[in-house]
Amino acid sequence: MRKISARQKLNMRPLSGELIHKVMKGIFPKRNDYGTASFDELVPELARFGIDTVGKLRALMTKHHRRLLKIDRDPLATWEQRHFSESFGKEFVDDAVKKQYWFAYPALVRIAAELEFGEAAAVDEK
Repeated sequence: MRKISARQKLNMRPLSGELIHKVMKGIFPKRNDYGTASFDELVPELARFGIDTVGKLRALMTKHHRRLLKIDRDPLATWEQRHFSESFGKEFVDDAVKKQYWFAYPALVRIAAELEFGEAAAVDEK
């Protein structure tokens, strides 16, 4: 019987909102860990595309890591900055402009799914 390493056991764990958050904290900057979105919502969204374990999520996010960080640094239009100011406050937007970040972890997961699976990932099929 082949012994399974601790890393392999972790990678085989079924996704949960808590584990998605943990994976994201290990890959992406802390500044993107904000907002009130539920990570639990991502579990069925990812499962539609076969992303149902920690290892599969980690592979998806590391595959698109560099591109996601570039997308995150892209400047927002003036109207988008106004919208975010109304939603999150001017202080948050000023900090985000200064440090060049926009997307919280759940948004980065959804963008990665769109990059990998195309338009089908962008459409809510509940």
